[in-house]
Amino acid sequence: MVDSTLGPLESKTVKAKADFWARMAEVHPRRSLVLFGIGTALGLGIAAYGLFTAAGTRIAGVPAEDIALINGRHILRSDFIAQTQIETAMPYEMTTKEQRMKVLGEMIDEELLVQRGLETDLAASDPDVRAAEVAGVQLQVDADVLAQAPSDEQLEAYFKAHMDKYSGEGIMALRDLVIKPGDELTADQAMAKAKQAAEAFRKGDGSDNVAATYSFKDSGKIERGDLFDFAVKIKLSAPLYAVASKLQARQASEPITEGGEVHLLLMEKRQAPAERSFKEARDAVIQDFKKEEQTRVENANLTYLKSKADIQLAPEFRQ
Repeated sequence: MVDSTLGPLESKTVKAKADFWARMAEVHPRRSLVLFGIGTALGLGIAAYGLFTAAGTRIAGVPAEDIALINGRHILRSDFIAQTQIETAMPYEMTTKEQRMKVLGEMIDEELLVQRGLETDLAASDPDVRAAEVAGVQLQVDADVLAQAPSDEQLEAYFKAHMDKYSGEGIMALRDLVIKPGDELTADQAMAKAKQAAEAFRKGDGSDNVAATYSFKDSGKIERGDLFDFAVKIKLSAPLYAVASKLQARQASEPITEGGEVHLLLMEKRQAPAERSFKEARDAVIQDFKKEEQTRVENANLTYLKSKADIQLAPEFRQ
């Protein structure tokens, strides 16, 4: 109610104020959203001011652990100190400002060139860069393996499982004689001749006489005379070498059919490989053990990367 003692103008003013507060008391969705937005913006502004002006914080500048920031990439102070000491061959504290500035300039130049290389995808066109990146990733993958010291129990187990790798080289004088079945000689007849030849050699007959008597000839795969085991292994097929490695001096193998021919192995002389103890072979075992572990983790890493990659092949290479 408006006071009757007030003049017309004063009465209108009082009434307008009353109407304004009445309207403000009413629920108005648009006004509520506007006020809510203003309050939110004000709160965020106050929070940001407090965050960026708190003690010990920086809006701009180089972090304490860095010597420089290049396009947001860090050059660590520890790397700079190490590089300065390497280039000057003296403790960092004894280096001059000119020397330090020279090293810093070189590190900045290097970082700029590295960043440029990444921008232009240099690894896609330069084989050396590509190889260096592959080697770097492999080194990261291998880091744990290289840092670990395998226990003696692990090494001994590996040694026992691969003892043939740590034996000294043996020597053998071996004849690989062959006879080939044909129109005048059936496969059964060839096998029978081979068995007769083997028996003759075992009884003391010379290999040349055996070859002449039973119509055998050298396969030509190995030379006559003393040969290291590894040389024989390279030249013979895996099945033939597996049989030869078990023969002692003056022993003959059973006939072996391979490549359409019947082979007869005659061991004229044999010096067995000298076995090495774990202690003697320990250094080689460590190297082989770590190499095998590196291969394992590298293959596991590649398997993981392939599982996450989208690899599309040309039609002729799809399986």
